[in-house]
Amino acid sequence: MADWEDIRTFLAVTRAGTLAAAGRVLGVDYTTVGRRIRALERELGITLFEHVRDRYVLTEAAEGLREAAERMEEGALALERRALGADRTLTGLLKIATTDALAQILVLPALQTLHERHPDIRIILLTGGARLDITRREADLAVRYVRPDAGGLVSRRIGRVAAAFYASRDYLARRPAPARRGSLRGHDAIGVEGGVRTWSQPPPDARDVLRANNMSALVQAAVLGLGIGALHCWMADQRPELIRLWPDEPLEHDDVYLVLHEDVQRTGRVRAFVEALEQRAADVAPKLEAREPVGRRRPAQ
Repeated sequence: MADWEDIRTFLAVTRAGTLAAAGRVLGVDYTTVGRRIRALERELGITLFEHVRDRYVLTEAAEGLREAAERMEEGALALERRALGADRTLTGLLKIATTDALAQILVLPALQTLHERHPDIRIILLTGGARLDITRREADLAVRYVRPDAGGLVSRRIGRVAAAFYASRDYLARRPAPARRGSLRGHDAIGVEGGVRTWSQPPPDARDVLRANNMSALVQAAVLGLGIGALHCWMADQRPELIRLWPDEPLEHDDVYLVLHEDVQRTGRVRAFVEALEQRAADVAPKLEAREPVGRRRPAQ
């Protein structure tokens, strides 16, 4: 009978393509991953992977095992989620996924409150552009901009983040701001890479000079004068080098969602974090929504 950890490792390598990447998902080093794969091959009596251009690719013999392994995984994860969902204690580990910027403004302050109230809850905070799979327990919950459509996940909006177009004073000294945002002819533009937010895409007549999947990087790019960019106001308004363009036009907004699996939403430590997060979101809503006037920052005409 194959060991569950070996099956889990098999699926991780199948999805990640390398031993090192699978090890990062599993929280072990690549030598452990390789040892488990060899043990599973001995147990089953077949070769599971071929090494093709620095990636591990399933052999034909192993292709038929993937579906069975995934069914085994679904059962194990369902059992884990139900056990977690029945846990009312305010102790243990909580894995939270979010972006770098949302970690700064929402999640970390909420974690400070959580730690003061329940110091026995331990946190793993995972930030970055990649979305972790909550159904596979890569994270217990997420704070992100996109509402999920996967079955078994529940989500609710916890806030809105205002966005507008900005450029640095140095950039505008070289190239005066256009009269309207719909046309950036002759201007350089920076924007979100891989995003679904159409407002962040530069007009077709602009020179698309930089894309990034990190809002902090985009703000810094604007500060350095690389171009005009759609930025979150709570970050850009803190930088005196930047000017919000067309301040009389309505702001755009990104919705922020809390996402978790329905099986874990009654877990004690999950509920405690959600309470702290919602409190933080309410406290900081005026800043996130950029309710303060910015007339003083209007560029000279």
